[in-house]
Amino acid sequence: METRPYFVLGDCFSNALVGAFSGWAGIVWMPHALGFWLGMLVSMAGAMAVTMLLALTLLLRWFGAHEVMVPTMIGGMTANMTVCAIAHHHAMSPLDGAWMGALIGLGGAVYAHFVGFVAPE
Repeated sequence: METRPYFVLGDCFSNALVGAFSGWAGIVWMPHALGFWLGMLVSMAGAMAVTMLLALTLLLRWFGAHEVMVPTMIGGMTANMTVCAIAHHHAMSPLDGAWMGALIGLGGAVYAHFVGFVAPE
């Protein structure tokens, strides 16, 4: 993983953006009438498709392929699954889901950089 400040800040920005979108999608796109598991799969499929388009069109250009794809996929999937699980049992607004998703996405960036620093190359 790249450790220069530009790329680390880019990871934080990318993960916050992807996490916020995934958290928002977890609230808006999850059809609660389908039940927890099926609704979460529908929401995750939509969020991952849009997140991949966002990464491929905007984020890869500035921050590099490996530096963006690994942390954003970890953060986006984790944000969507967590927000969907909480929203299924407790009422949340889309803005709450976006904030929670952004924080979870930042956690994905921290996790990816910690593993990158510890793991041998």
